[in-house]
Amino acid sequence: MADNMLVTYGVPLVLLILSPFIGGILIGIDRKVTARLQNRAGPPIVQPFYDVLKLFGKEDKIVNKTYLVFGSAYFLTVILSLGLLLFRYDLLITTFTFGLSFIFLVLAGYSTRSQFGYVGATRELMQMLTYEPILLFTVFLVRLVTGSFEINSIYNAAQPLLFALPLALLAIFVILPIKARKSPFDIAEAHQEIAQGPETEYSGKFLGLLYLTHFFELFFILWFVGLFYVKDLPVAGFVIPGIAMQVLLMLIAYVFLIVVDNATARLRVDQMLKQVFILGMILLILNLAYIIVTGRWIA
Repeated sequence: MADNMLVTYGVPLVLLILSPFIGGILIGIDRKVTARLQNRAGPPIVQPFYDVLKLFGKEDKIVNKTYLVFGSAYFLTVILSLGLLLFRYDLLITTFTFGLSFIFLVLAGYSTRSQFGYVGATRELMQMLTYEPILLFTVFLVRLVTGSFEINSIYNAAQPLLFALPLALLAIFVILPIKARKSPFDIAEAHQEIAQGPETEYSGKFLGLLYLTHFFELFFILWFVGLFYVKDLPVAGFVIPGIAMQVLLMLIAYVFLIVVDNATARLRVDQMLKQVFILGMILLILNLAYIIVTGRWIA
């Protein structure tokens, strides 16, 4: 009983507390690797934390109170969605909550009355129209093969989602750079064009709060990918723990983001809409056909 309580509540709580530290370290490693690839020394791995602490110590320049409310709502809904994911709540509600957080970010950008914030918010909204249908389609495919939207059903499934939804996982990888704000899809926060996108008018501790939110976001998207492999894997008489396979899949997604970010240039918004949406939907429709033909779906 005590062990079940530890797994159900203790481990998720610890992960939720550690998630911003893990996310910050991963962002720091990303920046260091990118610098090395560009023949630069790069900042220390803990630089993201220095940035946040420095922002919390700077003076706040408040444009209006509305965008502070939307920014705070963005921060809180990201944490809420990560909590729902770690505590194995309903995957559909978790996905909707995570999508809601970006709606708050869009509203924050619009409410500043800044041309840079407005353009960044518009691009963020167009990105949402690209990846949200793919994400929701994937969640419904998960429901087909597990029989439930509950995340516990993924952990208790007869086999990992990777075997039943391989093309859906590829579709998730297609939209990963958008969610992580990486090239070729760092369109909403195109630093060379529109400064910081919908976050342009934020400063001081409020901007630091948004930086901290990105740490939670990165951990969320990697953990979401890790859900595709949570079962133990027997190999040559040995059993590889499911958590090890989950971490390995998360690591593959993380390396994928770094490689894509450094190997591609930014696309235009219309290119992203056409390429990502069409490719993602084709992969998901093919995976749906695979489920039906192989009889892997559960009524």
